[in-house]
Amino acid sequence: MIAIARADLRRMLRRRGLVLTGLLAPAGIALAIAATVQILHVVNPAEHPTAGGEDLLNLAAVVTLVCMVFGTVIGAMFGAEDVANGTLRYILLTGCSRLRLYLIRIPLVALVAIAVGLPALLILIVGAFVLPHAGVPGPSGSAIREQLLILIITVGVYALIAYGIGSAIRSTGGAIAVALGLNLVGLNLIGTITLVLPSAEPWLLNSAISRVTTGGDTSIGVALLAIVVWVGAFLAVGLVRALRTEA
Repeated sequence: MIAIARADLRRMLRRRGLVLTGLLAPAGIALAIAATVQILHVVNPAEHPTAGGEDLLNLAAVVTLVCMVFGTVIGAMFGAEDVANGTLRYILLTGCSRLRLYLIRIPLVALVAIAVGLPALLILIVGAFVLPHAGVPGPSGSAIREQLLILIITVGVYALIAYGIGSAIRSTGGAIAVALGLNLVGLNLIGTITLVLPSAEPWLLNSAISRVTTGGDTSIGVALLAIVVWVGAFLAVGLVRALRTEA
């Protein structure tokens, strides 16, 4: 099991273009954000008295959104590529069952997707301490933990949803398109159900993630269960398709 996981992880990391882009794009955006706020502070300190502190760390939401996009692409691609590239039969010849292969990749996809976003968040954390922030508190440990938790859960959840979609659709391009559309737009549109059924809000994915990461009045147990149900549903669909796919 461990040997298969290591081999699969190495195979994922061989997609250097995707991994490097996933690392560099969010990191570049984080650097651009830090540079912009610093320039604004230097040019007009009266209107922009600070550049760092928790004000800068709060901009991590932009970085998390970008990382979620790349996490979605990573999940969809690794869910679909074996069938799309015609390599599934060769993997199965190693003796690894479809079920084991599918389950092994779940934590690997989440780990790779989350890992590519961590450098970008680290840049903002360092910038929050280093850049001028007189009169504004530096980022507290709880604030840093909160942003880290938001990144990990958001990127991990949407990457796994995309993995299930990729496994179900089996076409890399189609899987990426559907997963991006669902993660960026579709799940938000589902949230409009609260207009007619307000009691459903705690069970919506975005609401559940927000409750787990930033707190709220609803039950944390319900929020965790909602996340498990949403992710589990997409993974289950992908698993059914993976078990039936011809090699």
